[in-house]
Amino acid sequence: MGTIKRLTAANENLTAGRTREQAQEYWAEVHGKLVANRPSLERYHHYFSIPEAYASKPTPTFIGVSMFWNAEPLNAQQMPPGAFWPIGEDDAQLFDRTDKWPRHGQWADILGEEHIIVDGPHGQGMLMAIFMVCRRPGLTHQHFFEHWKDVHGPLAAKLPGLRHYTQNHAVMDTAGRGNLTHEGWSEFWFDDFAAFQMAVASPEWAAMQEDGATLFAPEMGIVIGREYVQKDETWKPRDWGVDILDLEGIRERLRREGFSTLAADPEAPVRIKAAAVAGKLGVWTPEHLVTLDDSRIDARPDA
Repeated sequence: MGTIKRLTAANENLTAGRTREQAQEYWAEVHGKLVANRPSLERYHHYFSIPEAYASKPTPTFIGVSMFWNAEPLNAQQMPPGAFWPIGEDDAQLFDRTDKWPRHGQWADILGEEHIIVDGPHGQGMLMAIFMVCRRPGLTHQHFFEHWKDVHGPLAAKLPGLRHYTQNHAVMDTAGRGNLTHEGWSEFWFDDFAAFQMAVASPEWAAMQEDGATLFAPEMGIVIGREYVQKDETWKPRDWGVDILDLEGIRERLRREGFSTLAADPEAPVRIKAAAVAGKLGVWTPEHLVTLDDSRIDARPDA
């Protein structure tokens, strides 16, 4: 079996008052930093849709995706209840989790096995287009995956300017992963957005689209953006600047950033310092402070 990755996609919580760009920044610099503390994550990347993509076709349907490479066995990828308690509430205030129908524009969650079709340069600074797909009615999974790889794949590989191309076929028989929203996703890497636009306007793209109409259901999840590496082999727990502060310095920073309730708690600086020393200070930005030890601080600036 090839590399297994998990992809999740989302759109911003429109009631939170953030613009699309602000939600993407919070995702990268606050929420993502919190999630990165999860010990089982070996690698963790984001791909955020860029503004210019929203003025062209194909148009993004999600503001971004997270991609996870996990160290534990596939059937253990779900955390036990309460194992990482701060993430759920932070997720709900960042992403669109309202109870509405249909839900396909709110989220995507896929566990996929990677198949590299075009092996070339890819990574930070380049443009990646992600298409999350489902099979057309009447196709078995076997027929769907075989045609996607053996027929559709060679058509896509002919796209002008394409540097790297992978298909990620959903892992259908993994215990505990029965709630997949899609049956896979494709990753198309180009030097930049202009190169991607040239590919979209090409006859090769039209030929790929013609075959795709026989293979994929019309509704697709789309992200067109660039890579943000949240966690790799160099990652270490952060002290968030606490190491150089004494207890009064921590209290003053709490006051300055609006964490007034914590600043008034005589034990809070001690607990924050201890968490930082133990590598358990999950995040401390002007928007969110979380400790991952027994102190279980989960605070935001006071209104």
